[in-house]
Amino acid sequence: MIRVILIITILTGITLHAAGQDTLEWSETRKLTVNDFKATPPDPSTGQSLIFNFGIEINLKKEEIENLRTFNRQVTNLFVANNSWIDWSDKSRLRYAITIFDLNEWMARELRKRLNENRKLVLAGEYQSIQEDVSKEFEKIRQDYDNESNYGTNAIGQMNWETRITERIHSLGDFCKTCEPGKDRE
Repeated sequence: MIRVILIITILTGITLHAAGQDTLEWSETRKLTVNDFKATPPDPSTGQSLIFNFGIEINLKKEEIENLRTFNRQVTNLFVANNSWIDWSDKSRLRYAITIFDLNEWMARELRKRLNENRKLVLAGEYQSIQEDVSKEFEKIRQDYDNESNYGTNAIGQMNWETRITERIHSLGDFCKTCEPGKDRE
């Protein structure tokens, strides 16, 4: 039996204050590598194989958003390198972390979509319920992924979820951070 202990910090539904921290934004072209995990290794007796910190940064200050056409640039999916560590000898850990980061992008795009669809609420500062709903949905999806992939160690479950997440990200293509809904993307 494989003993896998994960410590996962996923900040959802909260604004992540990443000032002074080494962060990476999600990218379709650049995936995480073991070199991106920069936290101090945990005590070996804990048996931890992965510690990671992902978050969604949201900037919806009224004075900064009232003239924006979309809110896409106001929601950022981040990986906090200084709070993340990986056992690089277990390849499934990196694949799992990459998939969780992709899953976070799915959530970020869904949040951008709903914020854009509810512009009046956002401009009135009443967007917390949207954020909470997306966060709850994300937690359920993440639990399903963890269960069906056995935290990335079940190869078939892992591949199925990678496909599913990629398809969902592409279906929300208008809501990438730099996209404008309804316009052709490069």
